[in-house]
Amino acid sequence: MHIKIDHIAKIEGHAGFTADIVNGQVKKARVDIQEGARLLEGILRDRSIFEVSQISARICGVCPVVHNLTSLKALEKALNIEVSERTILLRKLMMMGQIINSHALHLFFFSLSDFFGGEDDLDLIKKYPKRASDALSLRGFGNKLIEVIGGRSIHPLTPTVGGFLKMPDKKKLGEIFEKCGEAEKSAQNLASLFLGLKYPQFVRAASYVSLNHLKEYAFYGDLVKISGEEKESPAEFLRIVQEYQLQNSVAKHSYYQGKPFMVGALARINNNAKQLNPEAKKRLKSAKINWPSFNPFYNILAQAIELIHCVEEAKKLLHQILLKDLSKNDLAEKETIIGARVKSIKNSVSGAAAIEAPRGTLYYFYEIGEHGKIKNCNIITPTAQNMARLERDLEEYLPMIIGKKATKKQIEEKIKMLIRAYDPCITCATH
Repeated sequence: MHIKIDHIAKIEGHAGFTADIVNGQVKKARVDIQEGARLLEGILRDRSIFEVSQISARICGVCPVVHNLTSLKALEKALNIEVSERTILLRKLMMMGQIINSHALHLFFFSLSDFFGGEDDLDLIKKYPKRASDALSLRGFGNKLIEVIGGRSIHPLTPTVGGFLKMPDKKKLGEIFEKCGEAEKSAQNLASLFLGLKYPQFVRAASYVSLNHLKEYAFYGDLVKISGEEKESPAEFLRIVQEYQLQNSVAKHSYYQGKPFMVGALARINNNAKQLNPEAKKRLKSAKINWPSFNPFYNILAQAIELIHCVEEAKKLLHQILLKDLSKNDLAEKETIIGARVKSIKNSVSGAAAIEAPRGTLYYFYEIGEHGKIKNCNIITPTAQNMARLERDLEEYLPMIIGKKATKKQIEEKIKMLIRAYDPCITCATH
């Protein structure tokens, strides 16, 4: 049997799927990337440290914030620049807006139809008008957080090395804080819908990799946690992880200690569930699933739980930020320090950093030379890490579907469902 899907809708970017099955054995199962290489890492070389983070944000229109902030974090690591607590709080709040926006989009508008046989989105909106309203409301809430802090909701303008070019309007942050209660209800409503759905039963052991922090559910953490056991710094992890360029594909595959691994919401909950905020933890428990879970379809459910967590976290962060003085910008002092650090570079300095993107951990590495120019860089995106694990899952899942004597259309719909469960971003993978 030969299976070819020319286009998989409802993912970020363009991809298809090809599989060959002989006597019930899968000989090939490949996600076909249908985008060209964009060569962003090459474009960033010889650029100033003050412009690369604006350029790297253009890698993705769905998750530009995390590219922008991870780039800045790596530059600051290389230059040994410590940012203020206020800057970290604002960056974390921007990240909550990023996760909320992306998860709401993926859950209702990308994944929900898979549970109803590929039913048309317009029919689903008619079927669940209040949940559609919840999803749109949450996207608006997330976008507003990014806009007020970053200057605009897509490709933020204000974050820079050492802080922010302009501090956010405290009154506008206060207005968003007043809407947190409404956002919490919307997140809980949407999560309730996904908690009530029936997920395919498919268990696959894998290493789950995410950031980790001793005191919080890590999106901005400094340690990499592998299946709840080993811990590495982002720099150490980048030395261990192996990237392979496959023939006829512009997206790399990543392996940890020679094996595929998974990143994303499921990996984060598997590793850090105990640190979820109270309502998210309560909803996770109500799912009555044994955690850690090894069912990749539960990545969808994990995103629904994270949606609640991130709104709770946004409320806490807003409260903390509103207690601080936002009238003065401490960037002037940082700029003097940054200038001195750049002038002191004799040969090169390097730094690596990571932040959790909606789809998993994003890594940036920079080597900075004289005059603050980028000599070398490496970006490893979540989808590039997930791709090998996804294709292995498809190899194992296909015989299970075929064994049930499903029609070709049903087989194709199940394949698409598993791919969408990973929430791949092909645009990021082809950076």
